[in-house]
Amino acid sequence: MHEPFVERSIWRWRRNLPEEVVDRLVVEEPLEIRLAGEPYQVLMRLPGLEKELALGFLFTEGIIRTLAEVTSVQLVGSGTDPLLPAKAVDVMLTRKAMNRRSRRHLEVAYSSCGRGIKETVAEIRRQVPPVASGFTLNPEELLGLMARLPDAQAVFKATGGTHAVALASPDGSVFLSAEDVGRHNAMDKAVGRALLEKRDFGGLVALLSGRLSFEMALKAARAGLPVLAGVSAPTSLAVELAQELNLTLVGFVRGESLNIYSHPHRLGVGKGSKEE
Repeated sequence: MHEPFVERSIWRWRRNLPEEVVDRLVVEEPLEIRLAGEPYQVLMRLPGLEKELALGFLFTEGIIRTLAEVTSVQLVGSGTDPLLPAKAVDVMLTRKAMNRRSRRHLEVAYSSCGRGIKETVAEIRRQVPPVASGFTLNPEELLGLMARLPDAQAVFKATGGTHAVALASPDGSVFLSAEDVGRHNAMDKAVGRALLEKRDFGGLVALLSGRLSFEMALKAARAGLPVLAGVSAPTSLAVELAQELNLTLVGFVRGESLNIYSHPHRLGVGKGSKEE
């Protein structure tokens, strides 16, 4: 079991006085994902939940549609060369899933390549189906769930260097959390946990410790998560995509307030809500 942080001597400057102190740094290491033994992707991540990360990544990238398309998952080796991946996960997939791997990268998901917002969202919309879940929860439930997220951030408390994601049911009986140096990895780890536990994504809300980016909205929609909520702001493109894909996007979920940017009916607000 890897320690999630290492201790280093640093100089801290405060109130015009330098002081040598010991600080904790979050560990970042590469993980190689292999498909049928062939290198496929290297992710820089916080060690831990390697199988969950690999499965969540393949699921939110659209390579696998269900866990049934995975025939085996194995952790393999650790390297001695610091420039090479220290650990790998080898995933065996059905032929149908393997045929999707060449279409993993939607260019618009990572670079606009000169496209505008409408063109970018339209391209994704053609390839990712809208979220079909009729899931609802009330604002108080969402605020209560978000208030639990800091308790799942032990590494952040020690280092200040990680993001966290949790997938939760409205009543909090399901609360699957993960931390990582990258918000995308934290999402994939949490999704991977839910996959292995055979959870219904249509009945869960995703809770983020940071901002709501386009990529996070895309991952949530691909997984079929109906609500994506964060303590910080969304980007304009995330809101555009969420609106197109029937994803409820909620930002600034703090204390006793929150902002709903798309499909507010799931929180009982706006046109078509139960309150009207």
